[in-house]
This record gives sequence, C-alpha cells and structure tokens, in this order.
Amino acid sequence: MTLSWPRVPLAPLAVAFAVGVAASGWVRVSVAAVVVAVTLVWGASLLVLGRLAPATGCLLAGLAAVGAIRASPWPLASDHIGRFDVPAVVQVTGRLAAEPVVFAAERTRVLLNVERVGDEPRTGRLPVTLYGVAPPLTEGQRVAGEMRLHAATGFRNPGGFDYGEFLRREGMPVVASARVDRLIALDDPGPRWNVRVRRAAREAIARTLPPTSAALLSGLLLGDRADLPPEVDDGFRRAGVYHVLAVSGFNVALIAGAVFSVLTLARCGRRVAAVAAIAAVLGFAFVVGPEPSVLRAVVMGVLVLGAVLLERDASVLNGLALAALLILAVRPNDLADPGFQLSFAATAGIVLAPLPRGLVWGSLGVSIAAQLAVLPIALWHFNQLSTIGPIANLGVVPLAGLATILGLLAVTVAFFTDAGGAVFLDALWPLLLAMRALVTLAARVPGALVHLPAPHWTAITAYGLGLVLALGWWRWRETRPEWSRWAGALALGHLVVAVTIGAWPLVRPPDGRLRLTVLDVGQGDAIVIQAPDGRTVVVDAGPGGGMRLDTGARVLAPFLWNHGVLQLAGLVTTHDDQDHAGGSAALRREFTIGDQLAGPERIWMGGVSVLPLTATDKPAGSRRNDDALVFRVDYGAVSFLLTSDIGAEVESRLIRAQAPLAVTVLKVAHHGARTSSTPPFLEKVKPALAVISVGRRNPYGHPSPDTLARLAATGARIYRTDRDGAVIFETDGFALTVTRWATREVEHFCLDPDGGC
Repeated sequence: MTLSWPRVPLAPLAVAFAVGVAASGWVRVSVAAVVVAVTLVWGASLLVLGRLAPATGCLLAGLAAVGAIRASPWPLASDHIGRFDVPAVVQVTGRLAAEPVVFAAERTRVLLNVERVGDEPRTGRLPVTLYGVAPPLTEGQRVAGEMRLHAATGFRNPGGFDYGEFLRREGMPVVASARVDRLIALDDPGPRWNVRVRRAAREAIARTLPPTSAALLSGLLLGDRADLPPEVDDGFRRAGVYHVLAVSGFNVALIAGAVFSVLTLARCGRRVAAVAAIAAVLGFAFVVGPEPSVLRAVVMGVLVLGAVLLERDASVLNGLALAALLILAVRPNDLADPGFQLSFAATAGIVLAPLPRGLVWGSLGVSIAAQLAVLPIALWHFNQLSTIGPIANLGVVPLAGLATILGLLAVTVAFFTDAGGAVFLDALWPLLLAMRALVTLAARVPGALVHLPAPHWTAITAYGLGLVLALGWWRWRETRPEWSRWAGALALGHLVVAVTIGAWPLVRPPDGRLRLTVLDVGQGDAIVIQAPDGRTVVVDAGPGGGMRLDTGARVLAPFLWNHGVLQLAGLVTTHDDQDHAGGSAALRREFTIGDQLAGPERIWMGGVSVLPLTATDKPAGSRRNDDALVFRVDYGAVSFLLTSDIGAEVESRLIRAQAPLAVTVLKVAHHGARTSSTPPFLEKVKPALAVISVGRRNPYGHPSPDTLARLAATGARIYRTDRDGAVIFETDGFALTVTRWATREVEHFCLDPDGGC
C-alpha cells in the first residue's frame, strides 16, 4: 500500500485532532482559541498565495487546537448536581441514561440523568450504586429515591487507575449510593426495541445451552461477559484471545460479510446487498451498545459498503481516520479509553503491515501485526505481554467466527420459533466446547502471559518510531534501497532504545534505600517494603473476596509490576480479616513468593531488620484482631512499627513484655479505631510520624476523633490514605522523605544525630 496525502487525506486530520485532544490538559482554552484564529488567517493567506504546504501545516495546527478546545472540561452549570454540597442524603429524581449493570450479587450500577434534588431542579449525570436485589429497570425510566451523595473518588497510588479522576473527566464529580427498597419507579415505559432484542437473545441462549457455554456465546455475540466464570474469563486473558469476547470489527465484519454474501448469492444485486448489510450493521450496533470498538467498526463498515453503492474503491485507512474523527469529536475522552486505543491500533497495524500470502501464514501475520501494534498499550494499561496469543488466535479465531455466525443465525431463528433456534444452538455447542478446550490448553503453556512494567512514554515513542521506520524499510527495499538501509538501521536503533528503557525497572541495580509504601486500598491495609538490596516483601494485601474489589489484583499487583518486582521475597497477612488478607490470593497467583517473614524470627534484608513483636500459634484462617502479627522495621536511625489491627489488650501485653516500641513512624492500629492507640501505648512508642490506612466514607467512623486527638497530643505528624492517597516513606537510614501521592507533596526529615543529612 502506498501512503500519501491524496490517498488518505483524513489520516493527518485525525492525527492532528487526536494530538490536540491529548494535549488539552496542558493547553488553556484561550490559548487554543487564539491558535485557531491565527491559523485560519495565516492558512487562508497562504492558500491564496498558492503556498499549499505551509497552508496545510496551518490547517493541521488549527485542527489540533480545535481538538484541545473540544476536550477541555467546561465549567459545570450552576444547577449541575456536581455543584451540590456533599456528603449529603437527599431525595433524587431522574431518568436512567443507560441499562442497569449488575456487577456483583446485590450490587447494581445505574446512570441517572438528574431532574430534581429535593424540591430543586438539577441537571447532570449521576452514577448510582444500588444495594440489594434491584427491581426490573430500563433505560429511559424515571425513578426517585433517597440517595447518599458523595464526591467521586478512587484509589490514588503510583501508576494506578484513579476511578474518581476518570469520573471527573467525564463530567461526573459526584456519585451516589442507595438501597433498592428506597427506590421508586415513577413510570414504566418498557424496554426499547434494542434492549428487548438483547434480552431475548440472552434468554434464547440460556434456555438451550449450559450456563458456562451460554455465558461464552453471550460474550461472543453481545460482548456480555458478566456471567462468564472467573476461571474461563482468566483463561481467555492468559491465552491472548480475550478480544474475541469484546464486540468489535470482528463481529461487524462477520455480520456485514454474511448478509452481503447471502444476498449476492441470491442474485439480489450488489447494491441491494450493500444496503441490507449496512442496515444489519447499524442494527447490530444499536443492540450491543456504543463501545469505541463497535463505533469504529461500524463507521468503517458503512464506508466500505457505501463505496460498493457508489461503485468506488474505499480506503480502509481513510475509514479508520474518519471513525476516529467522529468518535473523538463526540466523545473526546475516549482517546484515553483502552478499548479505543486497542481497537484503532490493532486495525492500523493489520492494515499497514506487509502480510505474507497463504491462509495459515497470512493469518499468523495478521495476529502478529495486531500484537505488535497493541503491545505498548497492553503493557501501559494491563502490564500484559501475551507470548502464546499469535499462535492461539490461529485456532480460536476461526472457531469464534463460526460460532458467532451460527449463534446469530440461531438467535434470529429463535425469535420466530424456539425449537428452530435450539437446533442451531445445539449444533454450535461443540464449537464452544472446542474453543474452551483450546483456550485452556493455551493458557496453561508456561509463560503464556508475562507481566511487565508499564513502559515510560519515551519507550513508547521510540517503539512507535521504530515500527514506522521498519515499515519504511520494507516498502523502500526495492524502490529506494539507500533509504531502506537507513530506515532499517534507525528502526533497529529505536527498538533497542525502547527495549532498554522498558526493561530498566527490571535490571536497574538497588539504590541502597529502604522504601515503605502504605498503599491506598480503601478500608484495609496493604504495605510494601522494598529493601536496599532490592528484595520486596508485602505485609497485608488489602480487601478482596466476596463482593469486595480485589485490591490484590487491582492495586498491589500493578504497583509491584510497575516497580520491576516480578517475585516477592515474602508475603504475610497479619490476620485473616478480609480487609487485610483478601488480596493475598491474587498475589499468590501472579507472583513467586519466598519464605521471608514466614517465621517468628528476625530477618535481615540488605541492612534492614524486620522483627516480629507478636507471635501466635493459631494457623492461618483463624487469626483475628487480637492475634494479629506486629512488626518492627529498622534501618539505621529510622524505624517503623506496623501494628495491624491490635487493640488495647495486645498493646498492654507488648508494654508488659517490654517490647522495643519506640519508633520514628507508627502505622496506626485498626485504621484509627477508638479502641486502639491507647495513651500508655503511644507514650511508649513516641512516634514522630503516624500513618493511618483508612477508607473514605467507611461505615465505622474511622479514624476516631479520640484517636486523632491522642496522636496529636504526642506531637506526631499524621498522614491518612483517605486524604493523602498512598504514603511513601524513603530513607537511607538517616534522612527520611515522605510523599503524599494524592497531592505529590514531599517532606524531608533529618534523623542523623550529627546532622549529616
């Protein structure tokens, strides 16, 4: 494929607009507006003078400025729900903006277009979490109920995903929670046609197939993975074929191709077939929802089919660029969405890559091209590198394609006759079993999925330039051999630079400092100790299990990977409450774990002493608060006391045992509960600094005002994860640096008695 502006005129425009959207956080709207005005004047003047190249540059700069303006957050309206004083418990009336999403047992999330709060008219969108078994609700339905409003917040940790920041970017700075028994439906408009079709398809599948196969087919056809068992979901991830469960261009191409082919074979004419295929594609998009990958595929599909109607050739890259422009113009925040990035990168990689001929080699080339294109995105968002994916796709994609076609046919027939639909569903069941078996086999290959640190932006830039130069090397190797040699050499150099930067967190030598990070995991404890010799141990792993978010998988694992930690020297849960031990199962799945901290003896790690101050003969699975393990960590003149959830009785025992309690930093017991951190205990500890791991809006009232007062009376400087996010302590044994991650505030303390720091 020869690339030039006349052949793909929309591609530079889409890139310019996307650059402007990406830069919106650093560019003021007033500055962007001036750039738009200036580039319009200069561009028009240069165009009149016949200076096409400079005029084009002005056009692109102006379009980038327009993108920055479009993506910039606008002030909330005076009556917006985001301007309401929170926290508050109020009566809210609104209309559902989307279908409810059940994300756990007795947990449902709805999105409300607010109409009134109390007696006052209000506007804006409000995400609401409903507790309890929700009644039948549907998009467009008016509801009212007593709701607890609070500011949108998320976990704030280095390299982690902040859900609160995401909601604020989407114009939803306030969220709500409510019990379903306090929610009233004010009308019953009935589901819209697309919702009825979606529900009927799920019901037809569930009537015939076993639960796991039914959930798998719902994922293939509708992108609905809510009922997929965790082990099957994880298997598709590890096998590198999870994309078949996300509705995308794969599904759209199958539908368009099937409709077009059937009608063409029936001698209906190419134009009639194209119109029918366009209608089928648009209908499918309405049913499955406006995900970025779906919108991208629909725009491209309609463009290609429209070219058939006009009897003209369609440029795939132009279609891709048009899809990006339309989506970003309407929803600029989608640029940061992993689904948007993966969909467009994979498609661009497949379109641009030189693919070998032949079915098998061509399929393998497509898979590798997509994998290379999405590699930095997968690492950035998910720390994942699939090694088996390109091969697994050779078997899974054909099975998924055949199952999708038969599934769509079965569901269509089931709308008219249940028996007919059951026949087709029974016929495709072996395909689903074969796909699961193949995925299971691929997922069990050692090293099928490798977790690595998220690459620095410089590594991503070098990698992207390397791929572009490698493409130039391939395209110029016959027509411009000199250019080709230079492009090849530069491509190799850029890729080496990218790999070097990306691998640096894994190979960099220890810097001789102790880092102790109290992570923000909500109402729970998770502490990472990184020793001066590079070894890492984890004390508690945060909440998990049941209806809790698994912070082991969502917070600790990404934090460790991004710091180049692929194995742990030790993992200990101080006791068995789910807010301390819940995330440990995820860490045991993802990391090789040594036996450090496994016994009651003091251990040494690169000059750091870790001393257990309490011990229990109770086995794991039976330790409660009063049996919790307490650790003292020393490095030079700096010391830490990690007190888990112990109460007054254990504190008294430690005092009577004359345990070495005086430390620099106290991890306050039991999230600042009133029954811990007693005055005699604090008098012995004498902390200069105290950190409380506590969840925002926790139902226990932690930290207790009494505890805060007792800590203040000791003169301790207090840090809290609910306000400060992760609290990071770094020391060389004498100087201590404390970072509040939420605000990036850094404080320095010198503990060297000679003042050498």
